[in-house]
Amino acid sequence: MTGNKTTYTQVGDAFAAHIQPLGDKYGQADMGRTGKTFRMFTLTEVRIGDRITDQTTTKYECYGLAKQKFRGKTHYEALLRSA
Repeated sequence: MTGNKTTYTQVGDAFAAHIQPLGDKYGQADMGRTGKTFRMFTLTEVRIGDRITDQTTTKYECYGLAKQKFRGKTHYEALLRSA
């Protein structure tokens, strides 16, 4: 990586997901950042550190992830922090 480290490029296609808030208060994050916490459910594989933009252009960063199985189907539960 060289140059501006805050520039991101889109590397994936749009995918279906359900994002819901875990609370209405802002919490402290790494490096003094603050943001609200959300949980996302999706069938698409996501990774910690992924940045996700929803249809209203709200930006999130994935900081926790669990791969779950329910009734024989796999889905992902991700913890997101608003960026």
